[in-house]
Amino acid sequence: MKEAVPRSRHVQWLVAPVATFAAVCALLFAARIYEKIPAKPPACGLRTVFGIPCVGCGGTRAMRALAEGRPLEAARFNPAVVLGVGIAGFWMLGGWWRYRTGAVPPPFPEQNRRIVRNAAAAGVLLLLNWIYLILCLP
Repeated sequence: MKEAVPRSRHVQWLVAPVATFAAVCALLFAARIYEKIPAKPPACGLRTVFGIPCVGCGGTRAMRALAEGRPLEAARFNPAVVLGVGIAGFWMLGGWWRYRTGAVPPPFPEQNRRIVRNAAAAGVLLLLNWIYLILCLP
């Protein structure tokens, strides 16, 4: 009878998702205690000079709304923030699952293709988010 070969776990499935998720949690914590922080972010330069919001406008208000449990209000301020927080959570869960099951990472050319594809998708989503902010930012 053959013995089962133990699967090796690849820690690279966890590094980037854990770091990203930790950063998102830190930002949510900072948003939760925002009123107690002595330094405040400066006004948006693009909005001040040209009268249109930048792609990050409303992000602080969106994080504060998320930290207080108001996701719909957060999406109204900046949908990309809500989407980014959700993606970070799912990426963390996916990385943990791949690590736990011993999934083998794809070869480097495939990883590069995935990075390019995901960067293009993120660029399109940010452009759509910016259009939304220009038209609808409260």
